[in-house]
Amino acid sequence: MRTRQIVKFPLILSVFSIFIFSFSFFGSSVIGTGTSANQVFSENTFIGGTDVSDKSKDDATKKLHEHINNWMSEAKINLVYKGQIYPIESSSFSFFIEESVDSAISGTENELQVKWKEGAFNNLALPTSVKSKLDAEELNMKLEAAVQKLNPLIEMKLEEFLPAEEHVIISTASIKLSNAEEQEVKGIIEGFNQIEVSPESMFSLIAYAEDTKQAEGSAKGMNLIASALYKSILPTNIAISERHISSVLPENIELGYEAKLDFTRNLDLKFYNPNESAIKITFLVKGQELYVTVSGTPQIYEYKVTASGKQEVKPRVIKQYSPLLTQGQKSVEKEGQSGLLIRMNREIYGEKGNLLKSEFISEDFYPPVHRVEVLPIAPHEVQLSTDQVSGSPIKETVVGPGTDNPEQTGEKPSSQENNSGGQQSESDQEQNMNNDQNKDEDGLWGKPNEEPK
Repeated sequence: MRTRQIVKFPLILSVFSIFIFSFSFFGSSVIGTGTSANQVFSENTFIGGTDVSDKSKDDATKKLHEHINNWMSEAKINLVYKGQIYPIESSSFSFFIEESVDSAISGTENELQVKWKEGAFNNLALPTSVKSKLDAEELNMKLEAAVQKLNPLIEMKLEEFLPAEEHVIISTASIKLSNAEEQEVKGIIEGFNQIEVSPESMFSLIAYAEDTKQAEGSAKGMNLIASALYKSILPTNIAISERHISSVLPENIELGYEAKLDFTRNLDLKFYNPNESAIKITFLVKGQELYVTVSGTPQIYEYKVTASGKQEVKPRVIKQYSPLLTQGQKSVEKEGQSGLLIRMNREIYGEKGNLLKSEFISEDFYPPVHRVEVLPIAPHEVQLSTDQVSGSPIKETVVGPGTDNPEQTGEKPSSQENNSGGQQSESDQEQNMNNDQNKDEDGLWGKPNEEPK
């Protein structure tokens, strides 16, 4: 009997211990499962940049759905490479909201689980030469980390995911010089160091000339340097911010490529380097020619400068009259020169030689210089009245230009154009003569209703 009691006691104790252990181990899980849906996040709880403090898991899920839907409709995701923008559709990202809420820890910043869809990288409109060198895995990680914050604007610079590139010559340009111009230009560029334009920065030629103590150099020499520099950067992705031209095209500069500097009036040449790497500009005078070379990392597209709409505007002939000249004499006060008009564009071509885009650069107009001729004043007889005594007509000589309408060439000037030297043109003088003649005739013949005395 006593033996049975000894056996039963340990058995009962073991069963009771197992019950207590099982309840403590599994009970908390059962209770937690029943209350997890009603759990409220504490203060300073974020999921992917969205504040879910004091919200239950259901409310946090709804709020995340709203934020993501708004983000999908408004977000702009861009890959940027050498000034070119390659957009990514927001719909190419998948969000795992329920999983993010379930794994969130109260009082901390938690990640919003997101994945860039498979195949999205291959669908990017990047040049093949760039896509083949990209670190796609690193780009994927950086994109997903940026998207989970739900920022409305995301930009990734592809240079971060590409191997370093060596500098190459991007563009060259040249301008012919006379003997005198060669010396002027040499004196200026000797004071120039190699120009280096930092990434994503603006360059001012006037500011650079002042920094290098060349602002006092020849004005003509500076204009030649500015024009050659302008010509060299046109067939690149460099953006022109400011540029000016003269009223008359200089002899050695090709139409469409002039850039004028004026330190007193602050007429500058400015441009912007949109690349992630610096560009370098060098000058060289050789054989009465100024060469400008632009070097930097290789460009992804080919840039070509085209000219269109070239026109020549004929000058007018302005005739003036002087009493100092005798009949048959003629003096040319100013020789005329035709005006010029041209439109410059920059065309961008892809890897396969297809035209991607054409950008307007400038429309340059050089007005014509009108020819000014000075002629003698021709006497002009006008019959005014009849002598009442003899009955013979009385003639009065009026000094003015002849009645013949002299030929004029070129365009007819507009009413806003001023004539040279403040003198009247031939048509203006004839009009004034006619007005004076009418006034004189009215005075001689009297008023229509006047009775004779």
